[in-house]
Amino acid sequence: MRRISEIDYKKYIIRAKNNTANSVYPCSIAEGFQSGDIYVNDGAGVEAVLFWHYCGFGYISGNPSDEFLNDIYAEMISDHSRRRLVLITSDGVVTDFFRNKDVLLDFRAEYSYRQHGNAAEKDTNGFLIEQINRDNLSKITGRIIPSFSWESPEQFLKEGFGYAAFDQGRVCAVSFSAAVSSDEIDIGVETHEDYRKMGLASLLAGRMCDRIVEIGKKPVWAHSISNKGSMNTALKCGFVQSRVNTVIRKS
Repeated sequence: MRRISEIDYKKYIIRAKNNTANSVYPCSIAEGFQSGDIYVNDGAGVEAVLFWHYCGFGYISGNPSDEFLNDIYAEMISDHSRRRLVLITSDGVVTDFFRNKDVLLDFRAEYSYRQHGNAAEKDTNGFLIEQINRDNLSKITGRIIPSFSWESPEQFLKEGFGYAAFDQGRVCAVSFSAAVSSDEIDIGVETHEDYRKMGLASLLAGRMCDRIVEIGKKPVWAHSISNKGSMNTALKCGFVQSRVNTVIRKS
C-alpha cells in the first residue's frame, strides 16, 4: 500500500464522507482537522483507501483487494508499527478476511443524535464546570482525554473543545471532541473512578451536544458494545443506536 502526501489529503474527502462504518474520523484526517495517515492500494486506479487516525482507529473505504488487506494486517501485527492500528468496519468482506487471522474481533456501537437536550439547566451538584483551556488542559489525566486523539495541545485548542468538572481543583470528569469534521463531532468522555455514578458524564456530554448543535454540526457517539456505562450516557443525552461495527485489533 502507498502512503499519500498530506498536500493531497483533500482529494480523499469524498471517500472519507462515504465510509460506511464512520465518517467523522476519516474526514477529520482528509479535511485537515486532526492528524493521521491516508494509504491507497498500489497500482493503477484507487479501489480502496485506508484512513488511519492519530488515535489508532483505521477505516477502509472502497473495495480492498486481498493484497491491500494483507498489507494492513502486516501493519496491524508489526512490532515496529508507528502506532497501534485498530480497524473499524461494517464491511463483511473485510471482516471475513480477518476472521482466521491472529487478531481479536469485537463490536462497536455507533449512535446518532435525535434529541436536543437541556444540559445547561442540569444541576452541577456543587462541581465547578469549566471549558477546557490552556490553563487546565495539563491537569486532565486518564485514557479517554484530549491527548488520546489529538497530536498536540495546540492542535486540540485550535480545532477542538471540551468541558471538565472540578472538585476542589481536582479534575473528576471530562468530555471533549474526540474527532472533528466539517459536519460532525464525536464525543469522548472520561470520569475518574472516585466520581462515577454521579451524573457527571451525562452532564458534560450534554453540554458538548448543546455546543455542537449550536455551531451547526451533528454530535455522534460510539463505544465498545460491552460498555454499558457509555451506552446509558448516550441514551440519557438523546442518542439512538444506528449500527454496530466490527472492531479488528492485534491479539
